[in-house]
Formats: sequence, structure tokens, C-alpha cells
Amino acid sequence: MTVEGKTKIIKEGPSANTVLMETKDSLSGGDAAKLVEIPGIGLLKTQQTINVFKLLQANDIPVAFIDQENERTMLCDACDMIPLELVVRRYGWGSYLKRNPEAKNADGTPVRFSEPKWEIFHKDAVVDVAGEAPHQMLEADARAKYLKDGVWAGGVYTDPLVQVGPNSWSLHSAKAPVDTPLMRIDPVVPTEKFEKLMGELILPAFSIIEKAWKKQSTKDGSIQLADIKFEAGYRQSDGELVIADVIDNDSWRIWPGGDPKNQLDKQAFREDTPLDIVESNYKLVTGFTDSFMS
Repeated sequence: MTVEGKTKIIKEGPSANTVLMETKDSLSGGDAAKLVEIPGIGLLKTQQTINVFKLLQANDIPVAFIDQENERTMLCDACDMIPLELVVRRYGWGSYLKRNPEAKNADGTPVRFSEPKWEIFHKDAVVDVAGEAPHQMLEADARAKYLKDGVWAGGVYTDPLVQVGPNSWSLHSAKAPVDTPLMRIDPVVPTEKFEKLMGELILPAFSIIEKAWKKQSTKDGSIQLADIKFEAGYRQSDGELVIADVIDNDSWRIWPGGDPKNQLDKQAFREDTPLDIVESNYKLVTGFTDSFMS
């Protein structure tokens, strides 16, 4: 079994219920409309993820990481992945402002939340084009059918926002204030499991990583974790919930001094920062994560 994505290759592991996760030298943006190769970037992202997972393990947060196989490959528990992106925010920024345009200070600076806010997004696209009732579709399939020259067809909603209800979940456009649902679905995760996922894994992990970043000093001040994306799954060996996939410089926004102009994360790549500067930022971030356990 080999599964190859935009930035990773996942292969069957050397023992039962394990996989090998290899990071490619790729950065993607805009639903892969923008995809570039930067030699060695996969090595940096692998080291960042390993540093973060070791930090979480040291704080008793269950993760899928087992060991480092080589400089770009990790040995991990095989997981049945939950098709959700779990986002925790300390600042209102990025797509959050499309849904909450009021969440910005008068001078345009981001609002800092006293308590972190979480949002979840479904990894399947919602398709609602002419003649079709709203339905979910794997994003890879939707990309092949509805993404042309980097532009999505009207009526296709990628990574829809999920509003969690007791008996059903509603899906909404992630790029507009929450209004009438695009469609409703059965809960992806049962209520009890979802409460455990957020309360015992995701929110504690955010707190641990946020504290680790605040300890990192720059000329502009300590580094603030603005937001971060997690993914999770059920470990195949025992069915336990664990944080899985990767957590690297593609996963978060980090701002020295709390100023988005100082961003060191992937957003700079999305905004067409020269690739040599992007690469330099990834090297710098790797060095910072090397200090997480000190």
C-alpha cells in the first residue's frame, strides 16, 4: 500500500498497524494550484513534526508518532483518520475574518482572544452546482472535476465549516458569515468521543505548543502562536484517539512579537514571498522547534 499526496507519501510500515510517512520537498497553496519544489524542505518539515510530537508525548498527549526512520521519514501508528481539520485560534485572522468580519481592531490589527477559539472543517468538498442537490465529494475528486486553472466552479465549497449539533452537524461555506447550512450530515464523531477529542487532546495540545513558542525569543519579541491546524484518528492497534498526520510550518501561523507582518510560517509562501526567504524561514523555524524540549 502506497498513498501519495501533494506533500507526503505514506507506505505500509515494517510491522502490523504501522505506516512510514515520508515528507516530500514540496509546498502547495491554493488547493494545489500553486505547487513548488524546494530541495531539502521535506527534511525541515519532518524535523519540525518530530520535535512537536516529542513535546506532546512528553506532556502525555497521545500522538501517532513512534520513531524517526530517516531524515525525511517517520514511523507512525496506522490510524483510521477522521476527515476533519481541527483549528484552534488565539487571534482572529485569515479565513476567520471572512466568517467574522467584525473580529478586527479599528487599526486593522488582529483581535487576540483571551481564551482560544476552536473551529472544525470537513475535508470533503460540498458540491451544489446547477442540477445537483448538495452532496459531499472527496476533495481530490472535486478538484479533478471542478478546479480549472486554479479556480473552483461556482457552487463548490471546499473545507466547509462544521457547526456541531447534538444529533446532526451542519456544513457552511468557510468563506462567508455563517448562515443557512449548505447541508446537514450525521455527526462524524459521536458526542462523547468528540468531547474527549477536543477536551483531552486538541485544546491541551494547543496550550502546550503555544507555551513552547512563547519561550522562543526574536529581535521582535517572543513568538506568538496565532492559530494551528490539527488532524486526528483512531489508532488501528487499539482504537484510541490520537493526534496524527503532521504538525509543521504548514500547520500554524506564528508571529514574532504578535505581529502578522513578521510571519515565519507557510502564509509567506501563499503571499508569493521569494522562495529563498521562505526556505530561510523554514530553517529558522526548525531551529526554534529543536529547542522545544529544553
